Parts: sequence; C-alpha cells; structure tokens
Amino acid sequence: MLDTDTKRRIDTGRDILVGKVPDPKSQVEQITIALIYKFMDDMDAESEELGGKRKFFTGEFGRYGWAKLMSPGLGGHEMLGLYAEGISKMPENPGIPLLFREIFKNAYLPYRDPETHFDEAQRGDNPASTSRHTASHRRRNRS
Repeated sequence: MLDTDTKRRIDTGRDILVGKVPDPKSQVEQITIALIYKFMDDMDAESEELGGKRKFFTGEFGRYGWAKLMSPGLGGHEMLGLYAEGISKMPENPGIPLLFREIFKNAYLPYRDPETHFDEAQRGDNPASTSRHTASHRRRNRS
C-alpha cells in the first residue's frame, strides 16, 4: 500500500505527463510509448559508448532521438512536434524490431499543447490547479 506522499507524487507526475488524457488506460499507453521510445535511444547511446553503432535512431530517424528532443535549444512546440512526427514515422523505421513497429503503428498523441505540461512542471502545480488551468486553456482555444 502506498503512503499519502508517494501517491501524491505519482498523481502529480501523471498529471504533468499525461494530464490532458482523461482515460487512465490511455495515460498508461502514452507513458509506455514514451518509455519505449526513450529506451530505444538509451540503447543506441549505450551501443555508441561501447564502440558500436546506433540502430534505432539512424539516418533520417536520427533527428527523432530522445536526446535530440530534450535539447536545451528546442522549444516546447518544436519538441512536441518532433516527438509526434517521430512516433508517427517510427513504424517505417527499418532499424527497429517488428514488435516495436507494431507498437508504434497505432501510436499517436491525443494532445498537441506543450505549454500546459511544461508550465505546470516548472511551477510544480498541484493536480487541482492543473485541472483548472487545463480547462481554462481549452476554453481559450475554442474561441
């Protein structure tokens, strides 16, 4: 059983990562896809460190690597756009195993708003203010 502080941290992290996705199953899918994506980049980095070559993020797919997404010079919109493009093109990547291709075949981002997530992560808002901020942001965008 989780203590209150651990549960609060998990809930806050989940809200920051996938707060715009209301369905818990979809939240888990988005987190899983991101973890697989990062795992592939980590494996490429480890291979290079050991004197080998990258195999997942090579050639035209090199620009989609996790480390490139996290580049300090990249803004939120560029980061999100590059990630969305990367996961949509990943099934075409000949360097990834069939299992990963199948996973990425149906992958998509159900949101395209980096500001809400990045602003909240920097401010450390709690989940209640996150919900209010997200709702007010949606209302502004509908007009």
